[in-house]
Amino acid sequence: MVKVTENWASTLRGMKVGETVIFPISSISSVNTTISRLRLEMCVEGADWKRVGEIDRKHGEFKVKRVS
Repeated sequence: MVKVTENWASTLRGMKVGETVIFPISSISSVNTTISRLRLEMCVEGADWKRVGEIDRKHGEFKVKRVS
């Protein structure tokens, strides 16, 4: 899995279906907002992402998977 520290939108947009990426917990609000916007922008493609697993408070990160 790839750890991302910047460029949330381009990372999310470039993900392939089934791919999982790790983001820092400090970006959770921005990533959630970006996912909402990308769902609308990429609705013709049927693009969707989901947060997977629990938020890892020990390491300060969370995972997002492209599901469609």
